[in-house]
Amino acid sequence: MLIKRFSTNQFRNAHFLANVPLKKRGVEGTLPANYFDNKAVVLYFSAGWCGSCKFLTPKLKKFYEAVKSDGSLEIVWVSKDKEADHQLEYYEKNLPDWPYVPFGDENIQKLGEKYKAIVIPVLKLIDSNGEVVNDRVRADVEAAIKANPMDTYIKWKKSLGL
Repeated sequence: MLIKRFSTNQFRNAHFLANVPLKKRGVEGTLPANYFDNKAVVLYFSAGWCGSCKFLTPKLKKFYEAVKSDGSLEIVWVSKDKEADHQLEYYEKNLPDWPYVPFGDENIQKLGEKYKAIVIPVLKLIDSNGEVVNDRVRADVEAAIKANPMDTYIKWKKSLGL
């Protein structure tokens, strides 16, 4: 009985991305299940063929570069590219070493449906249970890079209880 309760608690506290086989530049295999513990997570739905995404990505990178020294922001890229080669090419040429869902993984569709990522780009700040905490991330990022990105990021962390 004790073992059953322990495993139930352990499952209940697992981050919602723990079972998604995420990859990241410089990391062999997939990321460990506890990788996102105590981190702010932004899901970024985009694609290399998307003109609006190409416009937003440099802004998001600038925001990320300004706050990454804190070590607790992770931007997870969910690609809507139509071919694996296109996904990897866009990742290698345009994105920092953000975790991403590999091409063809069923979680791309599941995450897209759950977070209503029909028209891209889409950015969502998500808590560890997968609930949307902020769906105005794009507007926040665009405003913050003109002012102080760290102030915006601190607000995000507070909203997540970090």
